[in-house]
Order: sequence, then C-alpha cells, then structure tokens
Amino acid sequence: MNKKILIYGGSSLISLELIKIYNNEEYEFIIFCRNKNKFIERLKELDLSTNKFTIYESDLIELEKNLKIISEIKNDLDGLIWVAGETGDAIIEFENTAEAKKSIDINFLNPILIISKLTLKIKQNNNSFIAVITSVAGLRGRQKNFFYGSANSGMISFLSGLRQKFSGKISVLTIIPGYMKTKKFNIDAPELLVTSPKKAARIIDNAIKNKKEVVYINFLWRVIMFFLGLIPEKIFKNFKF
Repeated sequence: MNKKILIYGGSSLISLELIKIYNNEEYEFIIFCRNKNKFIERLKELDLSTNKFTIYESDLIELEKNLKIISEIKNDLDGLIWVAGETGDAIIEFENTAEAKKSIDINFLNPILIISKLTLKIKQNNNSFIAVITSVAGLRGRQKNFFYGSANSGMISFLSGLRQKFSGKISVLTIIPGYMKTKKFNIDAPELLVTSPKKAARIIDNAIKNKKEVVYINFLWRVIMFFLGLIPEKIFKNFKF
C-alpha cells in the first residue's frame, strides 16, 4: 500500500524536488496549490504521471475553503510538508492595517489553524511526520521584515509546542532555510549563503528520515543567527540591516 503525503505549496521549486524524491519511494500525493493547471504542467515537465496526485486549488488566505477541503480528507496521512508563505513589504504593512493583517494571516494564523486540522488526519505511529519551512527572519526581529519575522517566530514556537504534544506519535520538523535560489531570488548575497532547491530537498528528506527536530538548510545561517542572538538589544536596535 502506498503511503500518503500532503504538500501545501506544491508548485514551489522545493516541493517539486521533494516530489521527485518521494515519487521514487511509492508515495501518493495530496497537493494544495494556487493554480492547478500550472502544477499539472510542471508535473508534465518532470515527466511525472498525474495518477498519483490529488490536487486542490486553494489560496492560503482562503481559510474557510481550506478547512472545508481538509474536512473531506481521510485520516490516513503519513506526512505533511508545508512550503507556503509570503515575505510581504514591512513598510507598506506598517502603514496599512489590512496589509499587516494579511501578512499575519498568510504566514502565521491561517497556517497554524490549517496545520492543526491536518495533524488530526495524520497517523500517530511514530513513523509519520510534519515538516514546515519557516525563516531565519523568525529568529530575531528586524525593521525590514518585522511583520513577516514575527509571524515566523510565532510559527517556530507553535511547532515546538506541537512537537511536544505529539512526541512519540508524530515527528515534527522545523526547517530554517536561509536564502534559496529561486526564480524570484534577487538578493545580492554571497553564494555560500544561497542554497539550491534540489540540495534543500535532499537535506529536508534526510532530516525527516532521521526524525530531526530542527534543521538549517545552510549551516552558515545557524552560525550567523547564533552570533546575532548574542548581540545585546541595546546595540542591535541601532543596526540598519
């Protein structure tokens, strides 16, 4: 019998790389994505049959629609991978309450409500897993992304609580990626700080198999965030990065 894995944010490059990995291990997939036709086209580009995929078209902002779909999913999932979120614009969000609320809804409130419902659909046999991509932005607040960062900080805390609640029943993995090389990536950063989706997918897969609690996709970000965490707030508040 094939195992079932649900991927929220199925059209992302990391998701597609993970699909290629798990497709070799006889998984069936439940996919949530914004554009079903676009996702199917990507499957065809990868020469993957759509027979093993159940695809739902839904935006993360549409909470009620998501919850309705989830209510119809059977309680036999073996895994959940969450690859969804938006960085937004902190300047606009600070001045516009609606945009600020949207950022919090997309990156924290709706995800934790959806993940909570999906957790009840996952087998509690200590071999099942939840893996969620967060952000280094959630490790320390910065003026350039503090709505997005605070949402991710909340997500990291939520996953810690979820991990404790389902300890010995479901493995919960917090993924902290750093800079990812995608089509939208336009940050002038050293190559050492940037990771390809293919490499990221391999690291995530290995962390899931080894039932890790937290994994940094790029170890350099663990080092950077460790030292940033040591800087006293009195000094840190004067930085402009």
